[in-house]
Amino acid sequence: MHISEIFYMRYYRAYSLLLVVIMVSIIGLGNIGSAIPPVVAQDDENRYPVYSYPVLHKIEMSVQKIEKPGDDLFGYQLDKHEIFDPKSGELLNDITDRYTKGPTIPGPTLMFEEGDSVELTFTNPGKSMNGICNTNPSPENTGALGRVSIHVHGIHYSIASDGTLGILNGLRDEGVCPGESIKYHYTAGPGTAGTWPYHDHALGLNPSGIYIDGSETLGLFGNLVIESHTGKTVALVKGIPTKVNVADIAKDVFCYVTDDAFWCDEIDYTNNAIRTALWENPTIGAKDGDLIRFHLYGMGTDFHIFSLTGYEWLEPGTEQIIKDKKFGALENHVFTIQAKNGIAEYRDTITSHLLSGMKGSFKVDSVGKSVPGKSPLEGVVN
Repeated sequence: MHISEIFYMRYYRAYSLLLVVIMVSIIGLGNIGSAIPPVVAQDDENRYPVYSYPVLHKIEMSVQKIEKPGDDLFGYQLDKHEIFDPKSGELLNDITDRYTKGPTIPGPTLMFEEGDSVELTFTNPGKSMNGICNTNPSPENTGALGRVSIHVHGIHYSIASDGTLGILNGLRDEGVCPGESIKYHYTAGPGTAGTWPYHDHALGLNPSGIYIDGSETLGLFGNLVIESHTGKTVALVKGIPTKVNVADIAKDVFCYVTDDAFWCDEIDYTNNAIRTALWENPTIGAKDGDLIRFHLYGMGTDFHIFSLTGYEWLEPGTEQIIKDKKFGALENHVFTIQAKNGIAEYRDTITSHLLSGMKGSFKVDSVGKSVPGKSPLEGVVN
């Protein structure tokens, strides 16, 4: 056979084989291509969930003075909380009556779910003298606050809703002087689930001209909770880490752990989700078998070691069982337990704090009623 014939025979055999490989690859890639979209979609769904029914919260809050002998405190006050369908604009619910009336310390706990959006109008109704705004409370301006704001953690927002001074955000002062209002916009986006603080961050300059961060020490702080879109959390039930429905939690208890006291409030879901201000070192009530979720947040400069006698709980994000927790300023700690009959004591076990009275009762019985602690609220000047 001529060498050229051999060459062409090998060429055509190789070409035919190449065609077969190409056709098989096309068919295979076609099948793979049909499988790729669901995989990617599933991955996107895990990272960026589609929320079944997000809502729009329209909230109105203000800052109010709380009279205290020998000192002045200020508290955030919930004036209105309405829930809307963001597409149709239909009013779905008005939950204003669930909140404690008047200013509270901590401020009103705001509850959202991943996917929700928030429009919060904040008003400073106080009166200043001679147009003064950037000052601390002082005898010269009759104890009125100067510029105040709401600065939130955790939830998503643009710099225009940061609630800080222009010197920090590079845009403008986002607090309100006496007689003014401001509107903030937030979105509880993917991954924002958790318990977060909000507080003043725009008090501005005091009379000596020294810049200060805010007026948290005067009482302007509160909690913001964003529930997971899954509707689940983990609790320690009979010594076993157990996934539970958030809807099955009977009561949320929120306590800011300051340098000298627990400042608490609660939401009782067995009573129409009523919010109750519990003030300083209250008696926290629950019924036997109830799921109770504690939210602790460090405020001030000290470290704290929290314990609840006779109880253990889970270190968040793990299955490690603990019976106390050390944390400092700007740290939070959230855990869920099942209440059992009897009286326990929550406390800060650091000796100096315990001796100063940083403790209270956790009373579990057939009534389940909390008893507020000492309150500085004696009168409100609007």
